Amino acid sequence: MSKDVERANEEPRTHLTSVALGRPPAAEVDAGTDIVLTIKVACPYGCDLRGRVINVIAPDGAVVAGSGLANFADNANETTEFAFTAPDEVGEYSWTLVFPKHEAEGVVHEEGSLPITVKTLAHDTSLAVWGVPSPIVIDHPFRVHVGATCSAGCDLKGKEIEICDETGASIARGKLGESPWDGTRALYWTEVDVVAPAREGATSRSIRFAPTELRLPHGGASARFGFETVKPPQYSVTVKVVQKDAGTPVEDAQVRLGVYFACSDQTGLARVATAQGTYSLDVLKTGYEALSRVLDVNGDVTVEVEVAIIPPENPDAYWLFDPTKRI
Repeated sequence: MSKDVERANEEPRTHLTSVALGRPPAAEVDAGTDIVLTIKVACPYGCDLRGRVINVIAPDGAVVAGSGLANFADNANETTEFAFTAPDEVGEYSWTLVFPKHEAEGVVHEEGSLPITVKTLAHDTSLAVWGVPSPIVIDHPFRVHVGATCSAGCDLKGKEIEICDETGASIARGKLGESPWDGTRALYWTEVDVVAPAREGATSRSIRFAPTELRLPHGGASARFGFETVKPPQYSVTVKVVQKDAGTPVEDAQVRLGVYFACSDQTGLARVATAQGTYSLDVLKTGYEALSRVLDVNGDVTVEVEVAIIPPENPDAYWLFDPTKRI
């Protein structure tokens, strides 16, 4: 056989390469956070290229990250999962994944490349409010808990929270504390003192958060909370909650007189401070039922309310049905 025929049967000395994404990066990420991906490299002859490095190159030619090809399967090579940091500013950015040309054992693998584009966003922020008392006596101060968190878990300590009335005017401010609320990833919080409006009824307040002077861009957030305002209480209504027939006290029953409420203690007593008026008296406790009644309050009063245990459903009720009997 001639040498020309031998060369024709030999594997080519120069191999093209292709670059693809094993795990594509997210199309949108928070500015200044990680862009995570894996990259695949293959050649038509199924060469094992483990140990070779593939680079992430910025438009100015700077190498911003690199990862070695670590896995080889189905004639393709792949990196492990790796990350590089997105720019701190909001915008759309492009990089090129480059497998550099190299020669080993008499075979040249040509350069392969693949462009990628990722959009960076301002970090989302959100608000939470809790511990709002209700009802609140008109024109009296009260305190609420307000917290803010960032989609990327950024440190928001010292940032200002603003509470506004229904016209949008600022009525109270507070600064987020040093540490996140226990059990949360990054809910920075504070207590804010507010004064109730000088009128009765349902009302609401808005919260605004527009963080500034952070290294990374953040969007603002807003939320609302509501409460009831009432006249100052004039009288005390004492409600004794007892179990029907047995007459034993029932603890932890919620007693409501309109918007006023209290819970019964271990003796079954609940004391509700109310203003003069006519109210619907309701007693609520899981597993019990009681009839509502109307109560006129013109002075201090004591009433007794019987609650009945709700019998549990019989799981065998279907089998207790006798089809031979007529209803």
